[in-house]
Amino acid sequence: MRTLLASLTALAFWTGCQEPPRTGQMDDLVSGLAHLHEWDSAMQGKGHYAYDAVMGYGPDILPVLIAHLTDETPTAIYEKVSQRNPSVADASFLMLLQLTKHRWQDFSKEGVFVSTVFPNPIFCIKWDRETKFKVQARFMSLLEEQKQNP
Repeated sequence: MRTLLASLTALAFWTGCQEPPRTGQMDDLVSGLAHLHEWDSAMQGKGHYAYDAVMGYGPDILPVLIAHLTDETPTAIYEKVSQRNPSVADASFLMLLQLTKHRWQDFSKEGVFVSTVFPNPIFCIKWDRETKFKVQARFMSLLEEQKQNP
């Protein structure tokens, strides 16, 4: 009788508990891009935990990555010549391009420009805050289109 009661209690517990949403976990992973200390023009941030976790997470992380296109938090990447720290938004943009197989030129109408002054594109993204919101809206519409037409 005790075994039956314990089994029923366990069954009620497991069927009634839902897994919490993973949005917070995904947000922590994308926010972790602020700890990037190196960005290679070909390999990007491969080898860094946050980069690898975001790139390997799957399509569920795309809305969170899109939300961080306006995140001005500087990364730990520093370029001595330009004296610039790229932001989480810059890394998110390049990662979204990689994940969605788009080119930066697809967003030139929104105002994005990536110069070729430096060989590493993370130091060459030219966009203002208004442009970031436009790019964010465009990525969201592309994501919605992809959901409707898989």
